[in-house]
Parts: sequence; C-alpha cells; structure tokens
Amino acid sequence: MKSTLKRNLVFPILFLMIMPTIILSFLFFNSMQKDSYESAIQNVDNSLNFISVALSQTDDLSSSKQFLFNYLAFLNNYTVIVYEGEKIIYQNMNSSNLTLESLNIHYKEDNRYEVKNRVYEDLNISVYVIIDKVEIFQNILSLNKFYLIFIFISIIISSKAILFITENFSKPIDILLKGYNDILSGNLQNDISIKREDELGFLGEAFNEMKNQISIRTHKFLQMKRFNEDILKSISTGIITTDMDGKVNNYNHAASDIIEKVMCFNPDNVEIIKVLLSQINETIQVMEPINKVASFHTSNAKMPIYLDITTALMKNSFEECIGVICSFNDISNRKQIEDNIERINRLASLGELTAGLAHEVRNPLSGIKMSTQILRKRLFPHLSLSDNHLFEAMIKEIERLDLLITDLLNFAKPNIPKFQIVDVADILEKALLFSEKKIQEKQIIVRVHYEVDNMYAYFDKGQLSQIFLNIISNALDAMKDHKTLKITITSSSLKKNDFILVIFEDNGCGIDKGNLDRIFNPFFTTKETGTGLGLSVVYKLITSNNADIKIESVEKGGTTVKIYLPKCRSDINDYENSCN
Repeated sequence: MKSTLKRNLVFPILFLMIMPTIILSFLFFNSMQKDSYESAIQNVDNSLNFISVALSQTDDLSSSKQFLFNYLAFLNNYTVIVYEGEKIIYQNMNSSNLTLESLNIHYKEDNRYEVKNRVYEDLNISVYVIIDKVEIFQNILSLNKFYLIFIFISIIISSKAILFITENFSKPIDILLKGYNDILSGNLQNDISIKREDELGFLGEAFNEMKNQISIRTHKFLQMKRFNEDILKSISTGIITTDMDGKVNNYNHAASDIIEKVMCFNPDNVEIIKVLLSQINETIQVMEPINKVASFHTSNAKMPIYLDITTALMKNSFEECIGVICSFNDISNRKQIEDNIERINRLASLGELTAGLAHEVRNPLSGIKMSTQILRKRLFPHLSLSDNHLFEAMIKEIERLDLLITDLLNFAKPNIPKFQIVDVADILEKALLFSEKKIQEKQIIVRVHYEVDNMYAYFDKGQLSQIFLNIISNALDAMKDHKTLKITITSSSLKKNDFILVIFEDNGCGIDKGNLDRIFNPFFTTKETGTGLGLSVVYKLITSNNADIKIESVEKGGTTVKIYLPKCRSDINDYENSCN
C-alpha cells in the first residue's frame, strides 16, 4: 500500500517537473545546433566566395595558390581537402589520401556530413569543405557543459525534494494503514503516533479515538456474545435456528445431547430429526408459532421420551422474518410426574368409591354367610353328599368375596404412615423369612447384596414389610422353578435427595410392554386368581411414605423393581435412642 501510494505520487510529480526541463533543454540544444549548422554553412559559402573574388583579381598563378592555402587555413574547424586534378595538394586532417570517388562515397552519401565544394578552373583546383553535424553538436555541448551540469543537478535536487515531500506525506498514511491492519487483526491496544500539527495530525488523533471506541464496543460485544453463548450452553433447552428455507444455521449443546439421547447414537434412527424439520417447515408455511408434544420410543430406554417442541419465527429489527427458532425440552420426567398425579387422583377417587361399595356389600354378605351356616347345620341330617358339598362351596365363595372386600377396604383406607427409623436390611430379611415356604417350593435361588453400611430409612415399618412381601410374592409368581431372585441394597440420589435403593431383579416371564403403564391400576392383573390390587396398594403405600418406585421389564427377559426409600441421616446411636 505504501509503495503504491509513493509510486502513484512520485512518478507523476517527477514527470511533471523533469520532463518540461528535458524538453526545453532538448529544444534549446536543437535550436543551437540548427543555428550553428546554418552558421557553419554560411561561413563556408562566404569563405569560398571570398576566395573566388580574390583569385579573380590576381593573375599570378603562384601567388594565387599561396593565397588559397593561407585563407583555407582559417577553416580549421572543418575538414578541408584540395585536389589539383586527381591529386590531393592540401588537407587539414590526418587520414589516408582520399580519391574523389572515395570522398563522394564516404561523405556525400552520409547524412551526418554536409560537403561544400568549389572548382577554380584557372588553377585547375577543386576545394572540398566537409561539415560534420555531430562535431558541431559536440562543440555545442562542450560550450554549454556547465549549463548541462546545472540542469542535471537541478533534476537530482528536484527528485530528492519530491521524494522527501512524498515520504513526509505517505509516512502518516502508512502509520494509519498499520493502525487499520491492527484493527483487522484484533489488536486494539496500541495507539498510532503522528507527530504533526496539520490535518494529518488531527486525523491521527481522530483515528486513535475511533480505535478506542471500537475497542470499548468490541469488548462489550464480546462480553454479550460470551454471555449469550454461556446461556445457550447452560440451559437444558435444545435450541436450533434455521433460515427461511429450513436450512439449519446453528444449534446448542443441549439440542445435540437431546437428539443423541433419542437417536441412541444410531445414525439410522432419524425420526426426531424428521419431526423437528417437519415442524420447522410447517411454521415457515403458516407463519405462526407452533407448539407440540412428541413421543419417541427407543430400544434402550424402558419408557418413551417426551419432547415439548416449540417453533417460532425469528425477526430482525425491521420486523422482517429471517428464520425460525426451534426450542425443545425433554419432559419425560414431567410427563411421568403428571401420570403419577393422575394415577393418585384416580386411585383416590376409586378408593372412595370402593370403600362405600365394600361396606354396602360386607353387611349383607355377613348375614348371608351366617344364614347359610345355620341352614346347613339344621339340614345336615337330611342332606345328601352332593348337597353338603354345595353348602361348602357356597361358604367358600362367600369367604372369598369377604377376602376381596377386605382387600378393597385395605386399598381404600387412608393408611396414614407412622414414620420411624427402620433397618431396611432387617425388614427385608423378615420378608424373605415369611416367603421361605414359597421359595423352597419353587426352589428359587435368592441372592442378597448389601453395598452400603448405612441402611436406615425413615419409613412406616409395617407398610415397608407389606411392600417387600408383595414385591417378593410377585417375583416368585413370575418365575418358574430353579430361577434366581437378586436383591441389592445400595444408595442413590433422586431429585437432589439421598435415598436407599432396593433393587429386586428376577429372570421370570417379564411384563408385556403395553402393560407397563397399567400395572399400578386397580384390578389390573394377568394372574388367573389375582385381584389386581397388590401393586396398587404398594404404589399407594410408597407415595404416602415420600418414596418412589420404578419398574423396568422385558417380556420373557425378567423384571427389575427399584424402590427409593428416604434415607435417615441419623446414626445408629440416634436410632437406638429413639427405640429406647
């Protein structure tokens, strides 16, 4: 840039200043050469004419020749050759003898020379005067050499002055250019220094002020950019932006994580990408925000993944649509909580209904049972064997109905827990002891693993025992003979709280995927003799004790039940003191 500026300034100025001098000098010397040449021709012509006049006035041949030679000596600035016939009788140059023919060839046919000749017939003499144009020009240069030196020195001084002025002008511009390159490279710390008091100096100060303002605004912009990037990196909401053609421009880490979670790192599973792009294109078409909830079933996850997807148009400061922003959240946990709340409300409503129904049925059922027993006792002597079996079947069915009503009442009653510090391992061992008969009958292998030292929970002791018995009973029913039930007690953190995690793993028949959402519903069962209230009661007891339960199952692959019990933070001494 600097060399270009200097070249663009120096060459035109040098041309404008030097070329006129050179042209004027050339015209001057050309004019002097022309004048000198014409003067030389005139001088030679005058001399030859004077000789002709002088020779015509004398009759003495000898004196005429002497006069001729003496006068020709005054033409020593030119080449003079005198021929008498073909013989050279006089010449003022040191060269070999030239014949007339050679003289005509070498001088007359060459534009450099002008040949003047005169023939004096009385003396039989021919005089040739050769005028050299180059020699005349050299004589002019020799006479004006001081003038040429002066012109040369003037050109040099002018060139130096022009270079100095150009350098003085281009240096501040070069400094400004360096400052400009610093801005482009991101170096906004160094100010430029132009020590001048003219407009260029003021321009340098204005440039520094502009540079400082750019530095301040750039710093603020970078802070805001980093702040926005930190927000996008930190939030759990996935963000995707596209242009108005649906082409993705940018996305944050949360978006990548959620998409990978749904895809299970399988590049062929592109359902979520199709759903997102479809909603984005729909927003572009209708030009309105769209909110949808989509569910995705993955091979790795036991439960479907629910995403709350919202797409809206992005607008600039001129209210022009420049693209679409798509935000989506993983609401699987919220969906599970909503389902749990719905289930609790449904169980509560159903509990109220079943409580009233059970009381209305139990009262007449007790009377029917009593009347049947009295009638059987009175008629016993007269009953046949088949009639006696009929009475026994009636009484058993009445007892079965009474047991079902008892279960309904247990399910419907509030069962307010009595919280206390309980030893989870001790309750589990007693539950296994109560289930020992069934375990031995099916020859089930039970393996219990304790992975924590502190196994004390804050729970209702009787309700926890009822939960364990129900879960163990279901696991034993699901397994054939010689299977394995693995029970693990460990610790876990759920919803930022500490829990004791009790895991029951069986390798039984498992639960069909379509039934997993219904297992806690009252009266739902796949057993031939079951009432369908066992897991409903378990779920109710667990929620009333501020615990949680999760069930994962694969059909014909076994079931895993995870129970999260609130951990007691007190030590063993506190527990013993509370017992005392």
